[in-house]
Amino acid sequence: MKFLLDFLFRVLQLFTEPYFLVFLAVVIIALLKRKNKCKNLRTGIFISAVVMIILIGNGFLGKLISGYLQKSYISSSGMKNTPAQNPIIVVLGGGVVDIDNIEKLHTMSYSRIVTAYQLYHEYRENNQSCKILISGKGRGHTSEAELFRENFKKMGVPDSDMIKEDQSMNTYQNAKYSSQIVNQMGPSSVYLVTSGFHMKRSVALFQTFGLKPIPKASDFIDTEITIFPNSYNAAFTFVMLKEVVGIWQVQLYNSLGMNK
Repeated sequence: MKFLLDFLFRVLQLFTEPYFLVFLAVVIIALLKRKNKCKNLRTGIFISAVVMIILIGNGFLGKLISGYLQKSYISSSGMKNTPAQNPIIVVLGGGVVDIDNIEKLHTMSYSRIVTAYQLYHEYRENNQSCKILISGKGRGHTSEAELFRENFKKMGVPDSDMIKEDQSMNTYQNAKYSSQIVNQMGPSSVYLVTSGFHMKRSVALFQTFGLKPIPKASDFIDTEITIFPNSYNAAFTFVMLKEVVGIWQVQLYNSLGMNK
């Protein structure tokens, strides 16, 4: 059952890829034209494709999705009024890039580092203990967790205050493996640091594994309403569309008890 649903969601995620949608529209129109049938259907598909390109490219659809994904976490991104019971800051990896065989963190990772450090520093200034749990293996030779650790160390965070979870390859595993570590550390106030567009799905998965994280969004993305479609709007809209599909998957699997 789970294998079949995994496959179906993989297929559904294809519809959040711009090239696939264009390819699909072209293939359908070409097949219908070859049979010399369904002229009205061909016209309808063409018009639908044009309308979709406009809605995605002019930022309208992205603006709606951006609010759905991120609005709840804008006010929670501040650092005030933080609880003090054994705080653990869980930071999710944002990807690794490899340029000339040199591995560096993806751009969005640095906003997560800054946000986590600000929260950590707030506790340390008040002489309170605080741990940073870095979650992410990535697909490079060096894990995301290790690259994060190196950056935190340069900012003055001692190794004794950092915990590496360097086995997870996706958000589901981030939540699963991090929750196992947190549960071994006893009652704690758990903060979750990741990008705003990624927060809703991340929180849902951490809750699935028994944690109630306090969200601390590190960055936000949005589109701009424009008269003419542009690639900036399209790129961010498709990123957010894929995230929405991921949220649907989490919700369905949770309702079926398949996310453990």
